[in-house]
Amino acid sequence: MAKTMKKFIRHTFFVFIPAWAMGFILASILHTTSVLIELAKIDVSVGLSDWLFMIKQDLLGLLPTYGVIIAVTLALAFYITQYVINRSQSRRLESTSFPTRLALFSAAGAISFWLMLMAMQPILNVTLIAGARSLAGLLAQCLAGLIAGCVFAYLNNKSTAKT
Repeated sequence: MAKTMKKFIRHTFFVFIPAWAMGFILASILHTTSVLIELAKIDVSVGLSDWLFMIKQDLLGLLPTYGVIIAVTLALAFYITQYVINRSQSRRLESTSFPTRLALFSAAGAISFWLMLMAMQPILNVTLIAGARSLAGLLAQCLAGLIAGCVFAYLNNKSTAKT
């Protein structure tokens, strides 16, 4: 377990931070888009400049809260996934292929976003991320987690190949 933690810490800035950033940015943009689409459904007109302004404001406004929650969620998901991969490799004495790692980290990212959003509801009695109130919005947030997992697996694979 200590070896997994050292590797995870070593790759944090080159692997985790870009994956987290991609997940957070996508989640924030998808949240804003979902809210604005719902406004359009009730005939609220939002121009392109307002749309872009709201995306920027949500990115900045959600960073200290949703951004931190996403960071913790992804860190746990990726750490657990890496631990499981390392345990399975030590038992089979073979390396896990990149497509398998990609699938595992992508699933971990998507599932972690789903669990995070589901946990917010009973704890806070409100869905803080308005863009996740519909099924499409929830799936869009999980897509952001999936893509974060893809980025993590890709960068981790490149980083591992160099060492």
